[in-house]
Amino acid sequence: MGGALAVAVWFVALGIPRARGIDAGAMQSFTGVAQPPLEPSIIGLAHLADPAPLVLGTVLLVLFALLRRRPLMAALVPVIIGVANLTTQALKPALADLRVIDLSGVATVYPGSWPSGHATAAMSLALCCVLVVGPQLRALAALLGAGYAIAVGYALVALGWHLPSDVLGGFLVAATFTLLGAAALAALEARRPEPARAAMARELAPISAAGLAAAAAAMVGFVGALAIVRAPGMALSALEHPAAIAAGVGIGALGLMLTAGLAAALRD
Repeated sequence: MGGALAVAVWFVALGIPRARGIDAGAMQSFTGVAQPPLEPSIIGLAHLADPAPLVLGTVLLVLFALLRRRPLMAALVPVIIGVANLTTQALKPALADLRVIDLSGVATVYPGSWPSGHATAAMSLALCCVLVVGPQLRALAALLGAGYAIAVGYALVALGWHLPSDVLGGFLVAATFTLLGAAALAALEARRPEPARAAMARELAPISAAGLAAAAAAMVGFVGALAIVRAPGMALSALEHPAAIAAGVGIGALGLMLTAGLAAALRD
């Protein structure tokens, strides 16, 4: 499913002239936000998906899986993250397309920009976090993971590093391999006797859907208010263009749908 959606995004974004124009227009609107005093913070967000944080996050997830007495999960997590990100790096030159854009100080988006490597890294970490944590923490992991991946995606577009379609493609590549890994994990663990899994020393109580919705609304409201206070007018420039609104909603909706969907599909 994720792979089919990724192919569809690639075909529409690179193969249909009208869609290419909308993609470029959305990025133009977003790049108006990445200026002082917001620019340093936006750059910092984008770098949260650099190789070093990706490796560190992978190590922490492996340790958490081992703490839960899930050795197969611990072994599969680096495979999922590694294969997803290597696939993205292989697709970039293979699907390179010269999309020359002359918008708001952005001269070009380099040919091998689809799918986004940073978006793949962020979403693969977010989804593997949902996979690794226990059932009682899974809803919280889905919310926080989506927030992390979406923030990185917005930063990439605002900085002019990637078009919105690049971010969507990166998310979907990560989702494809996480779902394949989750299916492989379920099949492998089904063949083995149920291990004696030690309970976590302390686990949070299950979080209600209403609590998650309230937390998400509070997070969005806080970030939006902070952006408006720090850079009035500039932070609202993206909202002046329908293409930017559609791109922002699309990135946010896909990010949340992927993490929440995985959380709902997992049973253990």
